[in-house]
Amino acid sequence: MKVFISLDMEGISGITEWEDTIPGRRHYEAGRRLLTQDVNAAIEGALEAGATQIVVNESHGPMNNLILEDLHPQADVIRGFFKPLCMMQGIDSTYDAAFFVGYHGKAGVGDAVLNHTLSGVAIHRLVLNGKEVGEAGLNAAVAGAFGVPVVLVTGDSQTAQEVEQDIPGVFTVAVKTGITGLSSQAIHPVRAREMIRQQAKQALINRSAVQPLAQQSENTLEVEFTKSQFATAVSWMPGVELVEGRKVRYQSADVVSMMPVLQAMLMLTGQVNRMVTG
Repeated sequence: MKVFISLDMEGISGITEWEDTIPGRRHYEAGRRLLTQDVNAAIEGALEAGATQIVVNESHGPMNNLILEDLHPQADVIRGFFKPLCMMQGIDSTYDAAFFVGYHGKAGVGDAVLNHTLSGVAIHRLVLNGKEVGEAGLNAAVAGAFGVPVVLVTGDSQTAQEVEQDIPGVFTVAVKTGITGLSSQAIHPVRAREMIRQQAKQALINRSAVQPLAQQSENTLEVEFTKSQFATAVSWMPGVELVEGRKVRYQSADVVSMMPVLQAMLMLTGQVNRMVTG
């Protein structure tokens, strides 16, 4: 039984501010330890439920945050930012289930801890097939394209509420509750990790109760950027339409083929941001 784990950092036990998540900042090394321990708890629960192969895709920032020597030895790891499927790199139809560990709320959910969607600098809003999605909703759609159900999501209580609406039947673990987006009331990490282990085990045992997200034959992605310059530059990409000032539209037969285009958008906006900010 194969399990795919996509991890982020903002929704990890005890993490509350950007200082916890950005390499070189004062609390980052502590954040890395918390991240590794939460992921280990999910791996342990999966193994207890009978998982025989586990692949972890690093999906936060530079996507090389785990302390590898402390990671559970039963897991393989995909690292690095330059990946066409981004947070879902490595997923395919051979997996039986997917976990999202340490995920956060979508941009604009003001009390969700460190809320944003893919890029707090560049993206204001992401809409897939007429519905606003955060990273969890988008990535669950990618998993669904391969017929893989997302059975477990961990993060703050706001994220748990978000994904329960987007992914019917999903198991969740709320390790904290956001207060202002830069503050939270957190469950002690030791207790939170035990909750993650138990829910990971139950989610995998009961994976048949969660269906992969249904796919559409035609898919439309609308990206509303934070600056008009971002939208203008991105609209020069083949197949990308400028809808208005800050918004572009891209259409594709499947969600999977959208992901490299979205990844290219993020890299292009990073370059433009360096130009407009000096």
